[in-house]
Amino acid sequence: MDTEIPQQAVLSNVCLAARGYLLRSFDMTETRILLAIDDSPASIRAVTYAAHLVGRRRGFRFCVVHVLPPFPAHLLEHGGSETSASDLKAERQLWLAAAKKASQRGLDEAGAKLRKAGVPTGAIQLLFCEPAEGRDAADDILQMAHECKCDTVIVSRDSVSWFHELFSQELSEEILRRGKGFSVWAIE
Repeated sequence: MDTEIPQQAVLSNVCLAARGYLLRSFDMTETRILLAIDDSPASIRAVTYAAHLVGRRRGFRFCVVHVLPPFPAHLLEHGGSETSASDLKAERQLWLAAAKKASQRGLDEAGAKLRKAGVPTGAIQLLFCEPAEGRDAADDILQMAHECKCDTVIVSRDSVSWFHELFSQELSEEILRRGKGFSVWAIE
């Protein structure tokens, strides 16, 4: 006897037994998704895709991470310059504050797009990925995914253009190559 499972039962993670139509509920673990963005149109496409795919489904949490560009060259090292270490640190903090302020709108829009698709406000965390000396953006993103206990990393293939300019590589390719232990989605 062919029994069709109602769509509502599938979406709410409830299964109908083949005989007796007994409802069983399964413990649904939470899936954490790190969504790496910048201000590019490709990032907007990735947010739209993730929002459409997950939408009103429960059991998902988003860590939306805006990837900030690396520090300018004059803020990288103190070696031999007349600027003291404390002045250099203060300049870096000012630069970070300005970079975050310039990027906040894109981060807020990504959160709004996810909420509009039905992702609860409490399931969205908005963060910045700050540049770190000795590491590149791929390392930073994967470190954040680990710290946020994410299962999945989503990045658009054409975002973070400065990464390509600096390293002659695509960020998404680097995350795909290094993202051991994560599901990685590279969105066109």
